[in-house]
Amino acid sequence: MIKKVQKFSKFLKKYLPLFIFIDIVLALTVGIIFPNFASSIKFLVNYAMFVMLFPMMMGISIEELKLVSRDKKILLISIAINFILSPIIAYLWARYFFTGLDPKFIAGWILKLTVPCSSMMVAWTGLSKGKTETALVIQVVSFIIAIIAIPLWMTLLVGSYVSISFIFILEKIFWIVVIPMLAGIATRELFIHKKYGKEVFKNDIKPFLPPISSIGMYFIIFIAIAGEASVILENLHLIWILTISVFIVYPFLFLLAIWISRKFGISYENAIAIGFGSAAKNHGITLALALNTFGGLSILPPSIVPMFQIILMLGIWKMSPKIESWFKK
Repeated sequence: MIKKVQKFSKFLKKYLPLFIFIDIVLALTVGIIFPNFASSIKFLVNYAMFVMLFPMMMGISIEELKLVSRDKKILLISIAINFILSPIIAYLWARYFFTGLDPKFIAGWILKLTVPCSSMMVAWTGLSKGKTETALVIQVVSFIIAIIAIPLWMTLLVGSYVSISFIFILEKIFWIVVIPMLAGIATRELFIHKKYGKEVFKNDIKPFLPPISSIGMYFIIFIAIAGEASVILENLHLIWILTISVFIVYPFLFLLAIWISRKFGISYENAIAIGFGSAAKNHGITLALALNTFGGLSILPPSIVPMFQIILMLGIWKMSPKIESWFKK
């Protein structure tokens, strides 16, 4: 049974762009043919968010935070790129290249680049012969910092485009992110220390977590796209604009992270974790926040970008041997 689940999980990861494309097409079809139904299921997005984030958090060990003390330089570089450079770059890109576009689309773009790394960045780091421990630390710390960083940056950067409230976004983050996060971590600790033990959790429970998380993400995309289907179809040109932007900005963030890491003497194994942590953004959290906070075309970036992001991550993975040799020169 475990092997079948692991095989299914690999299958979902391998064909992620295809499944997301099918999900989007299906959501658009349902949204156009059954608009009332699409509107009526919007409230389910928070439950879908819990389905996605709860197992993701169960897979993270809070003990990994102890590894931070080994090299704070790694963490500081990651935080600087994720929570200072990335939002500013998103804002500047929108200001100079998205002039005249829908304000909510711009809000979704800035939000997409402000929300930190996804759980997949750990897998990409491992595939690229990087340190997964470093990737885990970056992921956990990023989630914690994001609780304050996201509403702060949204208020400062997006306030000029749409009406926004720091407290309102903070409240949404509490329900959408913090509650599943705490529940996931608490359940993990309960399973390991009170019920099953570390080995049973690792071998018999943990393999089920990624597929459940992926299913939650597909539901989030479906609910968001279906609810805004007519608006999206009226603005299909934004997909081309978004495609070009993603294939420029995301590689730039990765290369910037790698270049800064090398300048500060970080090893390749840690630098590749910082790189994936900077470029592999979280989709589900962004989409849930966009839908609950802005609505409209703000859901387009977090819905469409996953198809392109997986292609970019595959490209980086294929290039990782050359990046490693560059580090060792």
